[in-house]
Amino acid sequence: MILPIFLIAAGILLMLQPRTKRWRDRLLAHFGGDEQKVKQRANTFMLLGFAFLLAGLAYLYKFTG
Repeated sequence: MILPIFLIAAGILLMLQPRTKRWRDRLLAHFGGDEQKVKQRANTFMLLGFAFLLAGLAYLYKFTG
């Protein structure tokens, strides 16, 4: 029963992380100021987080149903 909760929490964390100023500043420095690559990485994190969230909800539905 802990796995679905972990997946949901990880999904939310992955979706919120690209919105923080610290994350954005570190990636801008890493990519040399290339804004397009930073946006692409943020979108990747959003999709990955959403996938984790859906997987957690599916497991939760399976365990409770």
